[in-house]
Amino acid sequence: MLFNSTAFLIFLPFVWVCYHSIRGTTGRTYLLLAASYVFYMWWRVDYALLLLLSTTVDYFAGLLIGRTSRRGVRRLALGSSLVVNLGLLVAFKYWDFFAGELVSLGRLMDPAFEIPVLDAVLPLGISFFTFQTMSYTIEVFRGKVAPERSPVRFALYVSFFPQLVAGPIERPGRLLPQIRSPKCVDPSDLTSGLRLMMWGMFKKVVVADRLAIYVDLVYGDPSTHTSAQLLLATAFFAVQIYCDFSGYTDIAIGCARTLGFDLMKNFSRPYLAWSPTEFWRRWHISLSTWFRDYVYIPLGGSRKGPARNVACLLVTFLVSGLWHGANWTFVVWGAVHGLFVLAERLICRVFGFSGGAGRPSLPGRAAGTLVTLPCVVLAWVFFRANSIDDSLVVLTGFFSSFTLEGISCGLYANHLLLSLALVAVVVGYDICEEWKVTGDTRSVWDVLPTPVRWCGYWSLATCALLLGQLTGPREFIYFQF
Repeated sequence: MLFNSTAFLIFLPFVWVCYHSIRGTTGRTYLLLAASYVFYMWWRVDYALLLLLSTTVDYFAGLLIGRTSRRGVRRLALGSSLVVNLGLLVAFKYWDFFAGELVSLGRLMDPAFEIPVLDAVLPLGISFFTFQTMSYTIEVFRGKVAPERSPVRFALYVSFFPQLVAGPIERPGRLLPQIRSPKCVDPSDLTSGLRLMMWGMFKKVVVADRLAIYVDLVYGDPSTHTSAQLLLATAFFAVQIYCDFSGYTDIAIGCARTLGFDLMKNFSRPYLAWSPTEFWRRWHISLSTWFRDYVYIPLGGSRKGPARNVACLLVTFLVSGLWHGANWTFVVWGAVHGLFVLAERLICRVFGFSGGAGRPSLPGRAAGTLVTLPCVVLAWVFFRANSIDDSLVVLTGFFSSFTLEGISCGLYANHLLLSLALVAVVVGYDICEEWKVTGDTRSVWDVLPTPVRWCGYWSLATCALLLGQLTGPREFIYFQF
């Protein structure tokens, strides 16, 4: 069920009314669990069995880890959790990719070499719910959280519908206590939740989906487009993927907030980051912290010397890139970001800068953003391109003869102008949020006069209703991961 669909506009109010009509915590838990499975099965019923399998294995693994002090048994339980969840990822997401690469190598020696492929449809959200449930068994193994005794509460932790399909990837120490003791929703939570959903919907259906028309047209066949078209499409994609994914996150957080749940922040104006390290503290925060805590630090982090630190950093970024998809373009994208971070650390070491530590002065932040942003946008070429060859075509195309003629790619001129105006709205909003008075936790919306604020609400809703119907409901980009 898409957030930007008519079905969800009916589903959410129905769940909300039923949820707040039930007084007991147990009844509310059962309701949300049933709603979450209905939400997931809306796409495909049989893949709910994979969600149930991951939930069952990790529930019993957590109980076993908590009930014994024998290190071997605890490791066996943790290993079972990791094998099952990573096995699901490998089977459904990576098997065909690696099989194809091995076949290409094998046929150099034997033209008849074959490896069977599954050719299975990627289960929606598998990369997210497997990581969320693995974090539970790892945290229980480390002794940071107690095993959850209730299978219903644990199943809801894994499948909570606002963040099930594309995050944020929650940790058990944050979400399980809220499931055990949900708070009452006050009017401010309801207002801020609905406002966040509205802003997220605007970013998705109005901004991201409109920019996607131009981006898809250019990146569909980059060799036939000019330098200006390639540059504009790449810049548009940077805004598109940000509005698409952060829009999903805003809707998820806002939806959860209307039910009394507080999900973690997943984006913090990443394009205003003043360094590559700072960018990853602001972009997809739940995933970057997951890789930091469960990959980078266990590999040694910065504790084993400079050479080991470089290796740990590159491995983490390569795995992070591969997490996004079974394609070499994602691996290269991850490697490029790893090299950006290493270059930042080298420059800071040579010139004695503080790097990602602390908050630079205003001129320092501005200068850092002017350097970091082009690097991030450049890396998006590998993320968006259909192949390595296409990405090289785009990169070399940047340096072809520059002309603004035909930059609209045959689309109506007002489409391009409206797209630029929408980009300006999103960028302007983020700049206002970034540069407001330090320590002011209020949103920009909260400091506006009431008539202006309500005018903004109606404008967002009107744009979403009118402009959002341009191409029909489009899936969120991160659904494919």
